[in-house]
Amino acid sequence: MAIHAPGRRPAFPPIGRLRASPIHGGTRSGLISLNLTPMVDMMTMLVVFLLQSFSADGQIMFVQKDLVMPPADASKPLIDRGPVVTVYDERVFVEGAEIVRAADLDAAESSIKPLVELLTGIRERDEKIHPRDMTKPYEGVVIFQGDEEADFMLVRKTIASLNEAGWAKVNFTTQSAAAAETKPAAE
Repeated sequence: MAIHAPGRRPAFPPIGRLRASPIHGGTRSGLISLNLTPMVDMMTMLVVFLLQSFSADGQIMFVQKDLVMPPADASKPLIDRGPVVTVYDERVFVEGAEIVRAADLDAAESSIKPLVELLTGIRERDEKIHPRDMTKPYEGVVIFQGDEEADFMLVRKTIASLNEAGWAKVNFTTQSAAAAETKPAAE
């Protein structure tokens, strides 16, 4: 292997081009290639996420499959958001997750302890995020939906639990009387 004397070597290619041709060396090409596929994928995922998580027309995200809400003549669309409490099929659900069954409750107690604990935790978490004036009652809203055939005592205990947990504002979901009239009778 022959040994060569070291010569001039540019630190990086533009310097070599500049030395080779001082008129055109060192200028960049006007064509820039930009890969748009990852950006389009990111925007698509963001739009899908926002569409799935945002509901602007007052629809409730957690509705049980066969839940029949009582009809109401005067109803307004839901504006406020909060936890959704459902009484259906002798069970109590919060945000679609079963909390307690009616058979497991003590008849002597006026409230449902697991429900009170869960809703108190939700309220305290919300108060940490949005501090409030402690001289005023909590302004949060809970959305209550009950089946038309739900046991009155279970509904009563659920509402007592909401009040015990500090939720004074309760929105009751109903179906409009016009929608109830157009449904075919169940056989």
